[in-house]
Amino acid sequence: MIWNIFFMFGGVAAMMIGMKVMGSALEQVAGKGMKKMLGKVTSNRFAGVGIGLAVTSIIQSSTATTVMLVGFVNIGLMTLVQATNVIMGANIGTTVTAHIVSLSGVGQIDIGAIASMIGCVGILMSMLLKNEKVVNVGNILAGLGLIFVGLEFISTYAKSIMFFKDNAGKTLPYEWVETIFRGDHFPLLLVLIGIVLTALVHSSSTITSLMVVLASIGVLSFENALFLALGSNIGTCITSIMSSAGTHVNAKRTAVVHLLFNVFGCIIFLAPLWILKAQVGAIFASISADVGQQIAIFHTLFNVVTTLILLPFAQFVVKLACLIVPDKKLQEDKRFNFAFIDERLLSTPPVAVGNTKNEIMRMGTFAKANVNLAIEMLIGEVDNTETIRSNEEILNFYNKEITGYLTNLLSKSLSDEDDKKVGSYYHVVSDMERIGDYAENIMEYAHKLRAEGLTFSGDAKKELTELLETFNSLYEWSISAFDERSLSMLKEVEKLEQMMDDLSVALESKHIERLKFNLCTAQVGSVYLQTVSHLERIGDHIRNVAQSIKHYCSTPKSDD
Repeated sequence: MIWNIFFMFGGVAAMMIGMKVMGSALEQVAGKGMKKMLGKVTSNRFAGVGIGLAVTSIIQSSTATTVMLVGFVNIGLMTLVQATNVIMGANIGTTVTAHIVSLSGVGQIDIGAIASMIGCVGILMSMLLKNEKVVNVGNILAGLGLIFVGLEFISTYAKSIMFFKDNAGKTLPYEWVETIFRGDHFPLLLVLIGIVLTALVHSSSTITSLMVVLASIGVLSFENALFLALGSNIGTCITSIMSSAGTHVNAKRTAVVHLLFNVFGCIIFLAPLWILKAQVGAIFASISADVGQQIAIFHTLFNVVTTLILLPFAQFVVKLACLIVPDKKLQEDKRFNFAFIDERLLSTPPVAVGNTKNEIMRMGTFAKANVNLAIEMLIGEVDNTETIRSNEEILNFYNKEITGYLTNLLSKSLSDEDDKKVGSYYHVVSDMERIGDYAENIMEYAHKLRAEGLTFSGDAKKELTELLETFNSLYEWSISAFDERSLSMLKEVEKLEQMMDDLSVALESKHIERLKFNLCTAQVGSVYLQTVSHLERIGDHIRNVAQSIKHYCSTPKSDD
């Protein structure tokens, strides 16, 4: 009995690992498409439901999708209403797993044996072949095979634990099995058990799949499975509730919306099932003779019907979430909030990598602004000290936090291309931070001139303005090349960077001529030459940003 229990729980572990492997590999294969889908979420409620269904069908976890949505709402990429529509679709998408599991008991062909053999082929593909896409497909097949191997273990050893043969050779369940799994239990107790079990394993797909297996071998009654399934849908919300800790108010509301959706669904179904469970059982028995399939069908039906009922009332669900999680009038420094990345996005690496690029580009806007503000302060009468220092604090924050985020990303399962991107982003972030440092130095030169009552000549001001304009053109081309991954743009970047180098040399020569004819003092001349040198180095750093795409691009591209 002890060994059989060990083997059965080993089967549970194998099934969960298989789900994880298959989901991760599917995510790698469909990562870019999934990122585009999430990026196209609009206020169209049906589009939102469809996208939620598609994404969750890929990663096989409504919990993971909701955690990701908490991240999106937290950084402002998605409104609360949009996230609500996606959550409804995600709950439908997560039911796919139960249907896959229920196939193991269909027809005369042993689907489990075939899937297990396919899993073996998948492992060979991932071990022997080097092409990344083929390896990911192999991992999908290996994960699928592992799911069915786990199911076979659960089924075989659960039968050994829960059934015995009488003297006549008839297979019967033990009395405790009849009492626990097939007894006429209080429905609310079963709902609570479903909540607790799902909260413990953080996956309604796992609990539902186990119910399908136990029902298929005659251990779990269909009537009891109905209420356990209702509870599992509520229990799966616990992870997203926990993940919303420390987020902004709307992100917390996203997690609450997920909970409200499943609680309302449970309330809608609970009374009719409680009163009419025998009739419901007869209806599903007429649909399929396999109890496991009946549970899988009910799980899908529950989420589809709940979505159809609640979709027109999404705004009211959102308002209720807002009442449960009210605004707190806390003064927070919004300067140090990311616009595109969030720790919760790490659960979906392809999305996190794409958003990190956007965050780095946002960092670049502060670096460019400081260069322009510093030069404006140096050659004009304005005092931009407060703004420059504020932007420099933001740049330092970005440098530290994005570097840490990239380190976390590298620990995730990344495609070869994304791995190279993340590696190159370290250097890009450093280049952006160095641009900010040079801008701060130029600001200090402005302070020095003003303290000594000095100023540049009209010619010197025009020359620095010309050099700044060249930098701004170089910045725009470099950022566009970085954003669009366009190798063809690098030619213009190199051309503009060379223009900055040549112009810097020419300006230094002109200034030396002014010094010869005493048209400029040594103190002003020193500041001028250092400023020209800093701008030339700033040009080098922004060119490095564009050049970084060479690490992961071999052909011109215009889409990330």
